[in-house]
Amino acid sequence: MPGRRLLVCFAHPDDEAFPVGGALAAHASQGAEIRLVTATSGEEGEIRQEGAATRDTLGAIRRVELSCAVRALGLANHRVLRYRDSGMAGSQANDDPLAFINAPANEVVEQLVEEIRTFRPQVVLTFGPDGLYGHPDHIAICHHTTEAFRFAADPDAFPDQLAGGLTPHRAERLFYSVRPRGFRMEWALAVRSAGVDFPLPSPERANEGVPNEDIHLEMHLDDHLETKMACILCHRTQVAADWPYHRVPREVAMTVLGREFYTRGAPPVEMGERVPQDFFEGIAT
Repeated sequence: MPGRRLLVCFAHPDDEAFPVGGALAAHASQGAEIRLVTATSGEEGEIRQEGAATRDTLGAIRRVELSCAVRALGLANHRVLRYRDSGMAGSQANDDPLAFINAPANEVVEQLVEEIRTFRPQVVLTFGPDGLYGHPDHIAICHHTTEAFRFAADPDAFPDQLAGGLTPHRAERLFYSVRPRGFRMEWALAVRSAGVDFPLPSPERANEGVPNEDIHLEMHLDDHLETKMACILCHRTQVAADWPYHRVPREVAMTVLGREFYTRGAPPVEMGERVPQDFFEGIAT
């Protein structure tokens, strides 16, 4: 895939790991140049291993973990925008003026437009409009990236960038990372079937995800499972010490980690159209 460029825009360190790490590893292994932009340092994340960080050091530690994950996946480079993690919906962190959800939309979009005009990707990837499971930062990065995808090609948008030497750029495809409705229950039952005491999702979370008919692309990433797991394990603060996927048969880990789901946000998918199993198929470099 020489000459193929993928720009990935997410909200927190580990967003590039759990939902899309297999696809990133696969495309990187085939020669695609991948740049990752992460909006926050994940300061509101959990600390799932005792001693891995403190509340005061978590953001800095997670940036180090992100660098580890980028190397594990073979990505070309990455950037952290350094907005503050907004936390889950309804949390006190939502009110912080530096929280990503409180950032002026035009300010964020301008930075992402600059990324697109500078890196000139054929494909852009971010979360779907549901934010995967409703996280406000995930929803925000989807909205801002979608706007940037559109504005980057507009010569009237952010003219100061053009005066500085950049030119408009029209990326060809926009993909969203999603999960099928009921994924939490399916995954919990798969792990429990292997004899691991894994908790079932709460009733209010059991039906998170999008309808199957809204999913355009399901990737099976058997050849890249171990790379994806290595990337996930870079995020030590976010992985519990009893992480189950080293204790189950590989086929169970494949059921949970080896399948990834995407919808194509642009161009719209036509009735009866088959979306290729590769982000770049049919795109000329």
